[in-house]
Amino acid sequence: MTSTNNSSTPTMAFEQARYIKLGSGASKIDKSCINRGIAYIGFGTDNDQLFKAASSGDWDAFKRLTNERDTSGSEQARKRNTTSAANQVKTFFEADDKTLWITFCEGKLFHGVLSSHNKPVIDFNLRGCVRHLESGWSSTDDRGVPLRVENLSGNLTKVRRFQGTSCALGADQLEYLLRRLSGRVPEFIDRIDHAREMMEDAVLSAIRTLQPKDFELLVENIFSGSWRRIGQMGGSEKYIDIIYEEPLNPDRRIALQVKSETSPGEVSRYCQDEQFNAYEKLFFVFHTPTQDDILKDYEAPEGLELIDGKKLASLVVDSGLIHWLREKTS
Repeated sequence: MTSTNNSSTPTMAFEQARYIKLGSGASKIDKSCINRGIAYIGFGTDNDQLFKAASSGDWDAFKRLTNERDTSGSEQARKRNTTSAANQVKTFFEADDKTLWITFCEGKLFHGVLSSHNKPVIDFNLRGCVRHLESGWSSTDDRGVPLRVENLSGNLTKVRRFQGTSCALGADQLEYLLRRLSGRVPEFIDRIDHAREMMEDAVLSAIRTLQPKDFELLVENIFSGSWRRIGQMGGSEKYIDIIYEEPLNPDRRIALQVKSETSPGEVSRYCQDEQFNAYEKLFFVFHTPTQDDILKDYEAPEGLELIDGKKLASLVVDSGLIHWLREKTS
C-alpha cells in the first residue's frame, strides 16, 4: 500500500526546511521511499557503532568512528567529510515537526514532516537508517494542485544540484516554499489574472463581431501555430472545413468544423457523419452559444472536442493574435 498522501502538509510555522536526496532516479530508491512514506540517510548508519553513537547523540564519537572508517584522501579532506556527514546525520536523527522536508521524484516536488514518534531504525537493504513521515510524502499544495518542477521557481529547484545528501533551504527559499504550499499567490499575480480576465472578456466580444470568413481565418491562424494545414478551407466539402496533420507525425490528422453559431442538433448531425471516425479528433469551433449550453442536452462522443468563444478568447491571447483581431474589428 502506498504511503503517498494526496493532501498536502499543513503550512504551519516551520522553523526550517531541508532538502534530502533519496537516491538517483535510476536506482528507484527515491520512488520506493516515496511509496513507503519514509526518508533515509546513509553515511554508514547501518553500522552498529555509528548507529549507537548517532542515536545517543554522541557526535564526537560519530565523527571519530567515521574518520577511522574513511581511509581515502588527505587528513584535511577526511576531516571535512567527517564533519559534513555528522552534521547531516545529526539533523536527520534529531529533526522534529518544526522541520519541513522536501525531495524531488519523477518531476514533482514532495514534502512532509518526519514523525517525532518514530525514531530512526537501521535498514540494511538501503545501507542506512530510515524514518517515517507523519502523513507520508505529498506532491500537492493545500488546494490539491500538483507541485511540478517546471512550475516552480529555479531558486528552489536548484537545491537538486546539491552534492551531498541533505541541506538546509535559505530563508527566501523557505518563504517561497511555504507560500506555494499554501496556494497563496503574490499580489502582482492577482493583478495579472484580473487583467487577463478582462482582456479575454473584451476579446470574446470582438470575436463575436467577426464575419464568418474572418472567424474561420482566426481559427486557422490559431491551429496553424501547432499543426500543418493540408486541406482546403471550405469549398465543396460539407463536413470538414480544415484538415491538419502533426508536422513531426504526419499520420496524426485532425479535422476542424468552424461555425460562428451552432446548436446541439447541428453538432450531433456532424458527429453522425461517416467521416467522423476518419480523423484522430474533430474540433468543433464556435463562438455562440457556450459549451455548457451545447452540453446541457447533448452528450459529446469520444473524439469530439468543443471550443467555444470563451476558450477561443483564451487561445487568441496565448497565440498573440490580439493585434490581428483588433485590426479586423476596429
